[in-house]
Amino acid sequence: MQDMQQGYSCSEPNKIKYSKQILYEVFPLVTRLNEDQLMEKEIEAKLKGASILELELQDADVFCDNCGSYFFDLYRSCACGYVLCLVCCRELRDGQLKGGWKACIDGGIPCPPKDFGGCNDGTLDLKRIMCVDWIVNILEKANRVYKIDNGYDDPQTCMEFNESCLFSLSAKDIQPQHMQHFRSRWSKGEPIIVHDVLSASSGLSWEPMVLWRAFRDKTKKDNYDVNAINCLDWSKVTINLSKFCKGYSEGQVKKRILKLEDWQPCCLQQGEWPCHFIEFVKCLPFKDYTSPHNGYLNMAVKLPDLSSKPNMGPKMDIAYGGSVTKLHYEKSDTVNIMTHTNSASTTLNKTKIVKQEHGDQHEVGPQSQQDVVDPMEGVALWDIFQRQDVPKLEEYLRKHSAKFRHTGCSVEQVFHPIHDRTFYLNMEHKRKLKEEFGIEPWTFKQKLGDAVFIPAGCPYQVRNLKSSTKVELNFISPESLGECIRLQKELRILPNNHRAKQQKLNIGKMLIYALDCAVSELSRFMESNGPTEDLHDQLTNDNDTNGWKCESDNPQDTSSVFLALSPSIDHPHATIEDPEGLWRGIAVGQLEKEVLQAVEDRYPQTFQGLQIHPKPHWLSTLKAFHDFIKSFIQKSVRELEEDELTSLETDIDFFEMIKFDLSWARNRLHMVRNLKFGNDPLRLELVEASTRTERARVEFERARLEYDRAIDARNTKLHEMAQKYGSEYDDVLNGELGFGMVPGY
Repeated sequence: MQDMQQGYSCSEPNKIKYSKQILYEVFPLVTRLNEDQLMEKEIEAKLKGASILELELQDADVFCDNCGSYFFDLYRSCACGYVLCLVCCRELRDGQLKGGWKACIDGGIPCPPKDFGGCNDGTLDLKRIMCVDWIVNILEKANRVYKIDNGYDDPQTCMEFNESCLFSLSAKDIQPQHMQHFRSRWSKGEPIIVHDVLSASSGLSWEPMVLWRAFRDKTKKDNYDVNAINCLDWSKVTINLSKFCKGYSEGQVKKRILKLEDWQPCCLQQGEWPCHFIEFVKCLPFKDYTSPHNGYLNMAVKLPDLSSKPNMGPKMDIAYGGSVTKLHYEKSDTVNIMTHTNSASTTLNKTKIVKQEHGDQHEVGPQSQQDVVDPMEGVALWDIFQRQDVPKLEEYLRKHSAKFRHTGCSVEQVFHPIHDRTFYLNMEHKRKLKEEFGIEPWTFKQKLGDAVFIPAGCPYQVRNLKSSTKVELNFISPESLGECIRLQKELRILPNNHRAKQQKLNIGKMLIYALDCAVSELSRFMESNGPTEDLHDQLTNDNDTNGWKCESDNPQDTSSVFLALSPSIDHPHATIEDPEGLWRGIAVGQLEKEVLQAVEDRYPQTFQGLQIHPKPHWLSTLKAFHDFIKSFIQKSVRELEEDELTSLETDIDFFEMIKFDLSWARNRLHMVRNLKFGNDPLRLELVEASTRTERARVEFERARLEYDRAIDARNTKLHEMAQKYGSEYDDVLNGELGFGMVPGY
């Protein structure tokens, strides 16, 4: 283990800096997790007739029998062994689960019918995994650190790099400041390419026959079968590893285009095949993120030693030329390094096979003249889609699914267009996608020694122009935690036998241990250095080269704390306004000044706990606060949705954590929540009375309309009678027979 970790350690200044980043990324997520658990505890307390503090929950380590999701703490379980996660509990109470299984009126959940795997007799009680109140205690500690008057530096990219192109650089040219560029582009969800990473290796061969001989020496087996995929019809092929490796070198095995996908043989474990594994880890760039053992920004390594660890790789893709990896997600962030390519050109032979047996529309083999490239220019063609384009991409795939082929026929059933891993967009489909939906992927060619970084949540596909060997490793960066949570939510609603279910991760557990680690590191720093007025300056102005900061004389390269804190607020970059907009010595702008001053005049306690200085991060903070206040005061209560109200409450949480006093705004939101969405008895009576009033008003309007219609009908008849009998007919009928006939009588 020590040998594998040689060459990397995180410096103490960087530990503090990265701990701040982890705190600001993870704290809001763990807070929301804890709120979900608190709601379930309240329901359980009512069912048991006890307070939340009196609840005694048993400890265990399990995953959901309904959706397969991992538990990080609370869950419900029956004595028969059936267990259910809190998300499924909420969906059951909301009536979203089918099959006749329903929650009780009081919120309790009976054990499901036997068809669901339950006993149809017991009750699901609330149980726990973590120690009692451990999460609450971590949040309390995090909150104290979080309230320090400072902000997390969202990294900024220097102007020397073109923002419109993918960030790429050579491994041998990496300097400390490049970490700043990497973090800036990575935080935006952009892929990154590092060239020539094998230049740091010892020259150990990754040629498949060499790998096979190493495998044979370790396992003492001459014959070893592997399950490969035939990319011509997507059938599984059992083949001897030696024969597969020979076909890789020669270019074909009985007119089949084979590949080993996500292959992780037992000999790739640390103690059994250490040489290649150590070589791969040694070559990894940006080890603060990628080190599988102690990368400080790799959330996957934050789990304690005794905890079960997720399988994050490394895994191998050994593929013949012309093969493809269909469109799919990785379960987390991924770095993919091409470690070997076959020097023999075999692609044209395979293309002929494809055209003869499957027609020109098949996705394997080159599809146009421009795709037949010089081997020195690229070995694998990559298409990576942006996160924000995923909804349109999914819509296109569902719309045109019948036009794609998989396992030798058209795609007939789609559970999820990306997780299913059944689509490959050729040149024509990419053209139609851009034409119909206006989106297109990042497209580039990977060469030998290139490391491709793929952010979580970015779907991608690969076509191997030549036989190649790629090794990939998963990691989880703080910037991608939100996307990892989204992906896990998508996985839980897939069928239990779906292939993508194998990518489940216990993200909640990682979040909690990552937060605990960050808080411990920051607490240790503050205890040894004493209280500081501005921890922000101490951490951003250090001269340690391991910090890898962008070398710039512009103090405004530091951006707002809220770029990392609250995605619901749109934060402009800090810019200096005209001097007329000065507020407390900071040029916030005239309009912003008017709003801030109005708030201070009406609610002076808002800023009393702050030590505002004319520094760049305060400019961004005050502008973000102005945006929040403007949104708050202009929001229509009649049109306000509950999720919008929750978002405003979350924004208030963020500002209060840096010592803004927004109790007045919180009280107003509390009143609105109770009146519009709550179950206050007086409010419910008012709603009922208002309903009755509205019902009576409608009835009154209906009666008045009938009355007006009756009056109109009567007047019409009066007119008709007058025309027929004269205008005196009414007086005659209501008076004497001789009315008006003899004067004086």
